[in-house]
Amino acid sequence: MINHVFGLAVRAIIPDENGKILIIKRSTNSKTNPGRWELPGGKVDQNESFDQALIREVYEETGLKIVPDHVVGVSEQNLHIIRAVHIIMSCMIVEGELNLSLEHEGYAWVFLENLNDYPLADWFEDYVMNRHNISGHGEEESKVTEDAKNILKPWFNSIKKSMDKIVKKK
Repeated sequence: MINHVFGLAVRAIIPDENGKILIIKRSTNSKTNPGRWELPGGKVDQNESFDQALIREVYEETGLKIVPDHVVGVSEQNLHIIRAVHIIMSCMIVEGELNLSLEHEGYAWVFLENLNDYPLADWFEDYVMNRHNISGHGEEESKVTEDAKNILKPWFNSIKKSMDKIVKKK
């Protein structure tokens, strides 16, 4: 018996010239993660490549035309019946002005280290925290902060390398 059907989604990490990345806020009417922040992107349709899906989804959600570069990570999201796998790719804007679709109600350009200031979509939060539940109380808080930095460091380094590569291409 199959408990879940797998679905595939692609997400874009899009840096600006200052090293901030674009995150968008889901509509409060959304069925999943209402009012939460995520990376642009969405479902891969049948007979569609990852790149095609990412280009289409980012354009539909933001009005931006992008060029995908390479995969920087993967995350899962368990929905009622579907287990969505999110493939996260670094991208570069080639043209367009940011104009959100009705699926989203806000956007922000943020430094990676400031992502925890935003309520993130479950799959994105899971990815950022590298599947570790970090919480601290009292005296342990400085250790928790250091643990969080150690957990996030490989992810930040991967994204930084991608962003450095993209910026040098401009």
